[in-house]
Amino acid sequence: MTLLRVAFQTLGCKLNQLETESVADRFLATGAKIVPFHEEADLYVVNTCTVTSKAEQKARHDIRAALAKVPRAVVVATGCYAQMEPGALAALGERVIVIPGDLKASLLALAEWLSENWQGHGELLHAVQEWQEEIQSAAGVAAAGTPLAAMNASAVPGTSLGALPTDRFAFNPERFAMHSRPALKIQDGCNNRCAYCRVCLARGPSVSLPAQEALARVRKLEQAGKAEVVLTGVNLAQYRDSALGLDFSGLLAFLIQGTERINFRISSYEPERIDDAFLAVFANTRVRPHMHLSVQSGCTETLRRMARPYSAERVRRAVLDLRASRHDPFLAADIIAGFPGETDAEFEQTFSLLSELDFAWIHAFPFSPRPGTRAADMKPRIPERIAGERIARLIALAHSGKQSYIERWIGREVEMVVEHEGFGQDDAEQFDQALTRRSAETHRGLSKVGQPEADSSSVIAALSNLRIIGTTENYLKAEAVQKGSGRQSGIPAEAFKTDRKALEALGLRPGDTVRILIQNVLADHNAEVAAFFVDTWTS
Repeated sequence: MTLLRVAFQTLGCKLNQLETESVADRFLATGAKIVPFHEEADLYVVNTCTVTSKAEQKARHDIRAALAKVPRAVVVATGCYAQMEPGALAALGERVIVIPGDLKASLLALAEWLSENWQGHGELLHAVQEWQEEIQSAAGVAAAGTPLAAMNASAVPGTSLGALPTDRFAFNPERFAMHSRPALKIQDGCNNRCAYCRVCLARGPSVSLPAQEALARVRKLEQAGKAEVVLTGVNLAQYRDSALGLDFSGLLAFLIQGTERINFRISSYEPERIDDAFLAVFANTRVRPHMHLSVQSGCTETLRRMARPYSAERVRRAVLDLRASRHDPFLAADIIAGFPGETDAEFEQTFSLLSELDFAWIHAFPFSPRPGTRAADMKPRIPERIAGERIARLIALAHSGKQSYIERWIGREVEMVVEHEGFGQDDAEQFDQALTRRSAETHRGLSKVGQPEADSSSVIAALSNLRIIGTTENYLKAEAVQKGSGRQSGIPAEAFKTDRKALEALGLRPGDTVRILIQNVLADHNAEVAAFFVDTWTS
């Protein structure tokens, strides 16, 4: 059989990243080769986003680039943009196969289907089209992109699809080689109808993974030696398990009680849901002190027009409560600038609140009118020039907050999760190689900060400390220090950049946790990236 080369591009949220990783894992299991998206491949998979028009433009650009790079390549477009506007993507070329978001899980069966039915004989395009037709037939639709009713994950008679995976929680890869921290999808969809957002339209109402199944999956990760797991979803605050009567706070407590040592990271959360129950479980030292809040604005009047269910004062209380619960947690915020009707005074209220709360990072982006949302027709529109000026001020504030947060950790001991670039031959290394080479904007660090608590018992015997020696735009730099010696290891720090043997000499593997002591931070944002990195703001 011809070795199938497959490349992946993921736009948007952590949920998309997990779903892409799950599909890639299935291709690796059938012997396919995963290559970086900018390289030549036989099959390109683009997992799209519809949050902003820029994200959709990027998807179209990437699809066109793949079509131009390899004349006979096939591009599969899926995700939220593919769900909302399948025709726009299909019009990009006859070699573009559109799989709407509500059928994205069917991609988990594509690798095995090609292995059994194509086997390198004939045109790959014709094979993928045949697979697509079988899916459409099973779903009872006439064309890709037609709204689909939920299908049972049972055997599909009259096709070679076998058990067609349509469960939105089927994305559960065996291996997590794309990231040092595995992710677990526990929720999908959203019941809110925020004025600017159409993710709720693309992914539908909120659904949740049963708590017992979530626990079983976390236990499996723990048994595999994973240091932590990222709990992810579209809106974690809407998690519900009616059988056990659990909301998200209850689920997190349930998972902690049912496991022994694995740590938990929350991908993002809603300010109005930072209540006493949440704070009680967030205080547990097995929950990483990291929180990305979906703030959107620091002005109550702007929040009202956005149809967000909280006030600026509620955001302030949430941040203060989180900081009272944990010592100096990493807190980040999403902010939309230039929302229709946002006056200079309203923006200044937002800027003032963000400055007061001193977030460690701010993800600021300009308002993007999305078709089908109430805000798409709201007036008055804010000129792009003014929105751009506001974004520039927010980005400057974000960088200032990040630098301030980093420097506050000088002299403190923290825990990290080890990563390394994988230049080897096994499946996990092939994943790692593809990911670490894919683009300059991809994190290329070898280690990331986890729990900044001094009482953790996770210590790797071969290495107890790293010394922070400087910063770059996105990372802290560190060098290895021998346990108990207080001096630099005999292995040069630079050796860790690409040399796996140097890491193995210290007994380190991906997913291991070690303790590090932050001894110095140099404000040199232009320093060359080298050795270990510690990513304190954690994307």
